[in-house]
Amino acid sequence: MATVFVVEDNVFQREMMLQCIEEVVAERGYGFQLDHETWQPRDVLKELGHISTPNIYFLDIDLQLDQNGIDLGRELRSVDLNGYIIFVTSHADKIKEVIDQYISPFAYIVKSVTDSDAIKDDIAEVLAKIKEKENMIHQHNTFHVELPTGAIELPLKDIIYFETVPRSKKTDLRVLNGRYTINKYLKTIKESLEDTTGFISFKSYLINLENVVSVNKEEGFILFKDNYTLYVGQRIITKFYEAFKAYRS
Repeated sequence: MATVFVVEDNVFQREMMLQCIEEVVAERGYGFQLDHETWQPRDVLKELGHISTPNIYFLDIDLQLDQNGIDLGRELRSVDLNGYIIFVTSHADKIKEVIDQYISPFAYIVKSVTDSDAIKDDIAEVLAKIKEKENMIHQHNTFHVELPTGAIELPLKDIIYFETVPRSKKTDLRVLNGRYTINKYLKTIKESLEDTTGFISFKSYLINLENVVSVNKEEGFILFKDNYTLYVGQRIITKFYEAFKAYRS
């Protein structure tokens, strides 16, 4: 589930945008989670260490904070490559400043101080396009899991790692904020995901590099976005570190 952040230092404007987004999400039944509390640039960046990506960012270009919207957008793009960045400004001519910044924003909104209906319409249009794109992506980027209660489709981006259950044909699947036991050999799972970018295979593990936060070579563990720590030992950690470094370079 994508999280929506509104980075706006004008309290009135921020509250108006939050209300408009909340109404659109409720009216259309979108599965987006709106973060009402996190709006300082440094806090948004910190929060990304604990949640999955991509997410949705409404950024005021003219922020009067420790970063302006363009600088924050550039930094967000480096950590959320597929995130949806929407620049918001009161001045249409400000949009030209963003074009050559290599940020690849998803959309622009020219805000009105008084016309909340116009802003809501623009927000609704942007969120509809995001939802449409996400639906297309998820049709091909999910992992099918058979459970006793029924089948589910898990987004690949939420998978942290698979691990062999010793002396059984089962595999543990750790996802962001959850865990499942699958009645399949890890070898079979590896074969089904062998063409999937971002997964690295070891004898007893299949790990999603996208959800790795850091690697501790000295103590032999990997830290993931949900603050979960996986100890893999010195033999694996060196190879994993090199693969992780190459993936992020």
